[in-house]
Amino acid sequence: MRSFWNVTRPTLILAVPMIFGQLGQMLMPLIDAAMVGRLGVTPLAAVAFGNLIVWIPMIAGFGICVAVHVLVASAHSSGDRAEAGQVLRHGLGIAALYGFICSALLQLGLGWLDAIPRVEPEVIAASKPFIIWLGWSIIPVIGFTTVKNYCEAQNRAWLPLVVLLGSIVLNVFLNVILIYGHLGVPAMGVAGAGLATLLSRLAALVVLLAIVQCTPALRVEWPGGAFARLNRERLRRMLALGGPSAGQILFEVGVFNFATLLAGMLGKVVLDAHQITLNIAGMAYMVPLALSQATGIRVSQAMGVGKFAEARRIGWASLGCAVLFMASYAVCMLMARHALPHLFLKADSPQAMDVMALSSMLLLWAAAFAMFDGAQIVSLGILRGMHDVRVPLALSFAGFWLVAAPLAWYWSFVRNWGGPGIWSGLFCGEVVVAGLLVGRFAVVARRCAKQETVASLD
Repeated sequence: MRSFWNVTRPTLILAVPMIFGQLGQMLMPLIDAAMVGRLGVTPLAAVAFGNLIVWIPMIAGFGICVAVHVLVASAHSSGDRAEAGQVLRHGLGIAALYGFICSALLQLGLGWLDAIPRVEPEVIAASKPFIIWLGWSIIPVIGFTTVKNYCEAQNRAWLPLVVLLGSIVLNVFLNVILIYGHLGVPAMGVAGAGLATLLSRLAALVVLLAIVQCTPALRVEWPGGAFARLNRERLRRMLALGGPSAGQILFEVGVFNFATLLAGMLGKVVLDAHQITLNIAGMAYMVPLALSQATGIRVSQAMGVGKFAEARRIGWASLGCAVLFMASYAVCMLMARHALPHLFLKADSPQAMDVMALSSMLLLWAAAFAMFDGAQIVSLGILRGMHDVRVPLALSFAGFWLVAAPLAWYWSFVRNWGGPGIWSGLFCGEVVVAGLLVGRFAVVARRCAKQETVASLD
């Protein structure tokens, strides 16, 4: 037990600020929604719709930034500060290019939003000025994530967290000025929320870069200058890690969006119950996600100095922590499954009672797959730390889109199981993905053990 704690303790210490960082990333759109909600139902719906549109390319960008975690951690463990600095510079270049392309496409595609079915025209019209400003914020938020990953990979996770919390406070201040009109600034309404988010994210990037340059342990020196020509081979290596990581995230997010689409096709009661269940199940998601990132960093650090056995121990210990935490959360969901839906609805109508009853049933499936969800998330982080991303990408696609999606459709529509059919399909997909990824980790770990044995004989 002491050995398990000794292996796990550094990972948990690194993961704690990362958990708060993940929650902070989620907090900013919630603040925008809460402050715009005072303007009315349509502005609130416009902010929710705009955040949904921008969120998809944004999370793909977060996946691309994973390469900075992995490569900087490896360089840091081997004492190669110059390489770590070059990874940061190339990561910022990728972030700028990716962010600009996504932002430009969002601006060019505003006219296509009118073709989206079942969204009220006034909501789409109100969301466009918000999307214009929020879309450009992809550039600084991906840039900030790049620098944040650079700091975290060198065990300095608290620095970006403090900056992020400061940017949230700044966002609230700017929202008050720009949304409602204060200090001589005219009220911009929904557009003001988007501009406030852009400015606060830009400020976070600038401040964090300044802190990095003022911190001796993190300061980077680029002999050719920050804007020197980027190395094609290093870019290729980073995109080879980041591209599949982005794909893995999109596959998982995509299958849950597909499930939400199926729930909407089954009616308002099923959709509301599905959304409540998704919110409750997702409350714990940030813990295994941060643990996955911290584990990937520590595994990459161990791999960078040839400590393959230690990397293996870190991986298995983190898997155990993730499963234990998610199992505990699953028990809590089971015990409170009848009470939790009351946090979202009042039992003041027969329809609300139907939603809460169905949500209580769906929470059984959410509790069932919680452990598998934690295992697959952490397994992905371990494999990224081992620079193994292409096979996990294929395994994630197989589990989510060849198992979960077809079964969710078949059981909910063909067999008429409704909402439980959707979640039973998601459960099967999570089980398959978790099994495949844990098995992949075992194979890669065994291969690393052989390499270590050969190296020791040499």
